[in-house]
Amino acid sequence: MNKIQLYVLDDDIVYAERLAAFIRTSEFAERLQVKLFSKIELVIELLENQQLEGVLLHSEAYYPMLMNRSTSLRKMILSETIANSKEAETKIPFLYRFQSLHQLISRLQAFYTEKQRFDAGPGTKRTRVLSVYSSSGNSGKTMTAIHLAKQLSFRGDQVFYLSLELVSSASQWLQGDLGRFSQLLYYMKRSPDLLGPKLQLLKSHDSRLRIDYLTPKDQIREMQEMSGEHVRLLIESLISLNEYDFIIVDLETSVHPRIVKSLDVSDHVIWIVRDDLNDLFKTEALTKQMGSLQNVHFVINKYTGKQTNDFSGLSKEITYKLPYIPEWKVLSTPEQIWQSGLFSEQTFEMFTAINTGKGHSSSDKEGAAAS
Repeated sequence: MNKIQLYVLDDDIVYAERLAAFIRTSEFAERLQVKLFSKIELVIELLENQQLEGVLLHSEAYYPMLMNRSTSLRKMILSETIANSKEAETKIPFLYRFQSLHQLISRLQAFYTEKQRFDAGPGTKRTRVLSVYSSSGNSGKTMTAIHLAKQLSFRGDQVFYLSLELVSSASQWLQGDLGRFSQLLYYMKRSPDLLGPKLQLLKSHDSRLRIDYLTPKDQIREMQEMSGEHVRLLIESLISLNEYDFIIVDLETSVHPRIVKSLDVSDHVIWIVRDDLNDLFKTEALTKQMGSLQNVHFVINKYTGKQTNDFSGLSKEITYKLPYIPEWKVLSTPEQIWQSGLFSEQTFEMFTAINTGKGHSSSDKEGAAAS
């Protein structure tokens, strides 16, 4: 990812040099490239280049001379008296000079990111969050989530796969660097203002599936300590990158706060159920406990062509039925999960049914053929 170009014009050259030194020797060096100016004439000459991108940070003393100068750079002002601006819509944000340098640069980054999104307008691509959940284990939830991510990616969408399980089985199915989730959890808890920039560095990429992802591997304790607020921050940070059409969130079977919050912030929840009495009982109990979730879509998995149990007790009708794949009864190699073209194609049909609000009439036949 390209660094944000930060141009600094300050009448206090000692402060400016200290600011630049701090950026170059801190974690912000991965995100920002700073250039100092001591003469306003050089900055005015710089502003004539309307192709520049980045931030012009200047002290309040230069405000009268620069306020009417048009530029493609984002103007921000170092102030000795005015408190920090709070809204992204602020035309020219003010940053309080005498706060900590860490806090000042964090606010600068946040302003820049939010301003970029705000100025992009309503036509900007919007990231949709799809969570995959189930009331009991062994439902095929992760299999559904990962195949859906693959299908959306192969159809040209930019996809991020995020597992919030204690231990993710998808870690053994995906290619790319693993084990970065623990570092991300550290920043999420200790320096949440740095989460957005760190995501660019710590996310993994599977070139085969063409998706970015994060999966926990051996961070059980850290995942247990992850709060609902942490999840909200993580998902909002992913959305703020403005890179993805879809975020597929793979959830474990629990009502841990991180799971409940993901359900709450999702545009759609794909709730996997099995044609099993115990699974149906748990699903009905959990849906009553959680209250009315308007964005839930119940999907029967491992469907064999004949429905045994009565699902009318659920708050909504079944949206789709995914087929039973006998080859997945016992897995011995990671490659096995990619060997069913039928299931993979059906996950996209399921997605289409969710988008249109209509089930797929041939799903019963396909499920029966797979049994």
